[in-house]
Amino acid sequence: MQVLFTIRSADAGYGSGIVIRGLDLDIASGEFISLIGPNGAGKSTIIRLLTGMLQPVNGTVCFRGRDVKSFRTRELARNFSVVMRITGEVPAFTVRSFLGFGMFPHEGAARYSASNRLTVDATAERTGITGLMERSVNELSAGEFQLVQVARALVQSSGVIILDEPVSNLDYRHTTLVMDLLRELNRSGTTVVCALHDVNCASDYSSRIVCIKNGALFVSGAPSRVVNTAVMGELYDAEFMSLVNPATGSPMIVPVSGNM
Repeated sequence: MQVLFTIRSADAGYGSGIVIRGLDLDIASGEFISLIGPNGAGKSTIIRLLTGMLQPVNGTVCFRGRDVKSFRTRELARNFSVVMRITGEVPAFTVRSFLGFGMFPHEGAARYSASNRLTVDATAERTGITGLMERSVNELSAGEFQLVQVARALVQSSGVIILDEPVSNLDYRHTTLVMDLLRELNRSGTTVVCALHDVNCASDYSSRIVCIKNGALFVSGAPSRVVNTAVMGELYDAEFMSLVNPATGSPMIVPVSGNM
């Protein structure tokens, strides 16, 4: 498989604080990567490094062999799309308009053509949000808005999608809808990289799980190698039981109460 992202000896953080230390990580085309680890481990910081939103203090971050910092923002946006947690109030765009923003890196705001509208409509149908198209994004539930964000990302670039906690605070139904959509995209060729809190969700959907602890790579591998009591216990400093999901066959863990 072709290597898309290469991180080498990267230190990164905010202000004078270093969050990521000496990180080495490769991400190949076609993978479904989940970054997991304790709160504050550095998962979101890695997402920001990959997307060029944050530059390393030391080391390099490359996309297709080229340093990410050498790309213009619009050039990066043509190559991959990003779904970040949105805080604060969002302007009352319709869902249709919001999806159309995904075309701007390619066409610009002044060239939103009929063919672009067909792309938006087809993406809405593919992601199951056609019924939301004329509603304001401010009227959507958290789960609906997350699906809309993934759809907007898909309009922008179907090759690589990078997501920071795409199912945090979602109910079970919308978590399943979002993750099923990401798996469908991955099976059709999209490379997916996401930061997740839910280990069992990562186990069900990922081709590879990357565990981060104290700003460093702790262990990386297929769910069958990573999701067990030994690795998870050391990663989270907690005690777990190891089980098998009877519906998917994936390994899963359950925390043992009173032993945290």
